[in-house]
Parts: sequence; structure tokens; C-alpha cells
Amino acid sequence: MQLIKSLFCWQGFDNRLRFMVINLSSVLVFIMLNESFTDFKVAAIAILLFCSSISLVTARRRLNDAKFHNNLLLAPAGSFLVTGLIIIFTGLTSAYWLLLIPFFFALLLLTYPSKNQSRYILGYNGPVNLSDFQKVEKTSAQNNKRVEPTMNGIHVNQPSAITSQPTTFTDNVEHATSANAANHASANAQHKLELGESIRLALFNTKYARITISFFSLLLVLALALPFMFSGPTPITPQIEQISEATEAKASFQHKLTLQDNFSIMIAAENAIVIHWPANVEDNQDRWTLGSAQGDKSCQEIAFNKEAAIRTYRVSAIDNGFYAYFSPLDTKALIKNIAFKNNFTLCGYNFSLKGSQATLGKSEFYAHLIEY
Repeated sequence: MQLIKSLFCWQGFDNRLRFMVINLSSVLVFIMLNESFTDFKVAAIAILLFCSSISLVTARRRLNDAKFHNNLLLAPAGSFLVTGLIIIFTGLTSAYWLLLIPFFFALLLLTYPSKNQSRYILGYNGPVNLSDFQKVEKTSAQNNKRVEPTMNGIHVNQPSAITSQPTTFTDNVEHATSANAANHASANAQHKLELGESIRLALFNTKYARITISFFSLLLVLALALPFMFSGPTPITPQIEQISEATEAKASFQHKLTLQDNFSIMIAAENAIVIHWPANVEDNQDRWTLGSAQGDKSCQEIAFNKEAAIRTYRVSAIDNGFYAYFSPLDTKALIKNIAFKNNFTLCGYNFSLKGSQATLGKSEFYAHLIEY
């Protein structure tokens, strides 16, 4: 619990390693959970806000550790939030390149050396107590204390003043050697810490500042352009094929007969009935298919008054009109109902059959299909 509290601490200090681990973990958590909630944008935005807040507070602790001003406080978290929103709303996998922007700002904060001399626990120093995570070396008192043998209350090996002087001298030499070794190690650590700052100062000095800024600006432009470069245009081939198939189907219709309520009946392949009527539709696609049982449920059958409904095989919208296809097994039943019923309903449209018997009777093809 204390470790989780330290992630949200505003007043503490984070060393370089902890700062980088937290930032990388936030980015990885966002990527994995965003891919899991691609259909739930609200959940993805909530995850992004959580990861951005973690990035914000660790940037504050890193600046506290470097004793640097807060000009760069919002750079990592703010750029992370903006790029994350672009990734969520575009839905493009290539948009993850944009995460290079907050990564660059995180690297920039890493170049500032630590100026806090306090002791770190798991890379953290602050008001949250993490002492439970500190390794404590326990030593036995018996190993540190020597028991001298005695004889009649007198210590046999009682040290003399002569022998104690060399011991004291030896202790002083060892202490001086340890101090020199510690100073040498501290100097090496300080040299390593200053390496990142030296690189930053070399890149952003007066001579190379423009080149560095231009280079990173180019990287920024590439990161913004890459999602759109690899997105690709929307394919239109299936639509073209569907239109061509619809045109060929229209050309194969025969024996077209228009009735009084502005609808027509035609014969398709294998003597199957097709009913057509004009409508204000622009898209050429199937509205209902029996094979998939998907689409507009009002188009799945034609309903005559006082007669059992007949199921359609397919209903398509082609060139501002509907085409309802029926099975060849229902051809005679459809012609009989059209001739003798008063009306029918299909796809939400109501049609009157007044005068249909006389119109069918005048047709040489449809007249012999009527069963009296």
C-alpha cells in the first residue's frame, strides 16, 4: 500500500532509474489496455488519464530531485495525454509512433543530475515510508564480541598498552583507506551522473542548438505523419463489384409487367418472380438475404391480406429502386395472390392490387400462370 502511495506522492524525490521505469510502465499499460478496450472509448480515455497522472507526478518528483524549475513539468504527461487521445480516436495502429514525443521529453528530464543527497529506497525519497522494502542486515552479537578466557578472575590475554598502540594505528589506516575508496566511488558515480547532462549541454549549446531543434522537429513531423502515411485509402473494389453484379441481374430480367400501383413483376433465372418498385435509395446493397437471415426484417416476407405470407429470397436496393427476389417454387402462388388479393405489404411499403387481374390476364406470359 505504501508503494502505491509513493506513486502519487507530489513532494518526494525520484531518481533517474525509478522515473524511467514508471514512465515506460505507464506507456506499456496504456498500449495493452487500449488494445483491449478498442470498442469502449470512455474506458480507454479513463485509462489514459490515469497513466498520464502517474507520469505527471513522477515528473514532479524527478524535478524535485534535480532541483530544477517546473518549466518541463507538463511536457511528458501533456504530450502523453495528447498523443494518447489521437491514438484512441483515430484507431490507427501506426499512431503509436506518436508516443516517441513523450518518450523524448522523459529522456530530456533524465539528463538532469540528482542533487538530493538523501537515501533512496526503491529509487524514492519522501514523506511516504518505504522502510519495509529496505534490506536490513542483521548480525549476531556473539560474532562481534570476543570472549576472553579467565583464570581465577584474571584475564589471561589482557592486552597491554604496547600492543594496543599498533592496533589503534592499524584502525586509523584502515579508516583512511575506506574513506578514500568511498570518495573515489562517489567521484566515479558523480562522473556517470554528469554524462547525461554533458550530452544535453553539448546538443543545446549556442553552436548546435538550431541543428538539434531542427532534427527533433523533423522527428516530430514524421511521428505525426506516419499514422496517415500507413493508413491507406478505403478500398472501393467490393462496391464496384456489387454494382456490376446488380447491373447484370437487371439485364437478365424478362417479361416485365407494370401494374397500376407503380410496381412491376419480372421473371429472373429459372422462372423466379422478381417484384420491383421505385424508391429514394442511393446505396446499392442487399437489404435482406435469406442465407444470412440478416438485414431489414420488414423485407423478409411479402404479406397479402387474408393469406399466408411468402418468404423472400433476397431484397436489394439498386439504382433508386427495390428488387425483391422469390423462390421459383412460389411463382404460381405469387401470381395467384397478385391477381386475386386486394393489397400486399413488403419492406414497409403498401401496394394496392386493384385491376391487377385484368392486367395479368392481358399478358400472354402471365395469363397461363394464373390458377382459377
